Amino acid sequence: MMESQMVKIYTKKVFLLFQNEVVKSNLYICSKKETFSNMKTYVVQRLEHGPNFDRLRELQYYTDTDFVSCSCRTFDFEGYPCRHMICFLKKKQVLLLPEKYILRRWTKNAKIGSVCETNASTYMDDSSLQSLMGRHGMLSQKAQVLVDDAALTDARSTFLLGEFEMLNLRVKEIDDGGNIGKIKAKSSSQSREVQQVIEDPTGVRAKGCGKRLRSSKEKAMSKGSRQCSVCGVNGHDKRTCPKLTNRSNVGNFSETQYDYDDPQDDGRDDATFTSIASSTFYFGM
Repeated sequence: MMESQMVKIYTKKVFLLFQNEVVKSNLYICSKKETFSNMKTYVVQRLEHGPNFDRLRELQYYTDTDFVSCSCRTFDFEGYPCRHMICFLKKKQVLLLPEKYILRRWTKNAKIGSVCETNASTYMDDSSLQSLMGRHGMLSQKAQVLVDDAALTDARSTFLLGEFEMLNLRVKEIDDGGNIGKIKAKSSSQSREVQQVIEDPTGVRAKGCGKRLRSSKEKAMSKGSRQCSVCGVNGHDKRTCPKLTNRSNVGNFSETQYDYDDPQDDGRDDATFTSIASSTFYFGM
């Protein structure tokens, strides 16, 4: 019966976990241990015996609130009843899971409507909501509805931002007794600080953004103080040394070329040049 009930309420993932606990509850037995004025203690143990099945679980049933808690704390940590609690409910012949053991956050309708179902009048009357978490939850719910409505247009968003700033200042003026004081010069100075326009930050030189550092060799070359390793004179090196250049030109000569077709040859004809050449050859021998 519990499975057919919770398959329509729980989400699929949580129902599979709950179904596993229902199946495992058939392997346990529940017996009464002690009885107090407003509480009864039960012991749940497994039918099988062995080194892994000898652990006992203790249940505490509060008669005034009709609520049962288990020492395994599965319901406190996971949010669904454990196998030991289900075993106790079967012993009491409870066919359907009571509503107090069904947490809304694990149901299929968790995101439909408002999760926090308390209003302002209930909050003021109920002492359980006087805690910090209770106040925070109620205010967050109201603020979320307001923000959803204001975010639809730019005009609403601008108006709500201004109202938030004023409400923030007025809330800070309220003391513990609920008295609202006047917004003094301190509040006005805070409002001016809120309205101050945030300007762009000043530029900062990043690491390595400057000029490249030159080496000593580059500095020496830029100043023209190079010294030749051959002659020892500054201003040039071995590749452009004049001594090596003059030495390489020794022995190089250009042959004298005679242009026999030149008209300015002192009027000598070909026969005269032939005789001069032959006599030169003869005396040279």
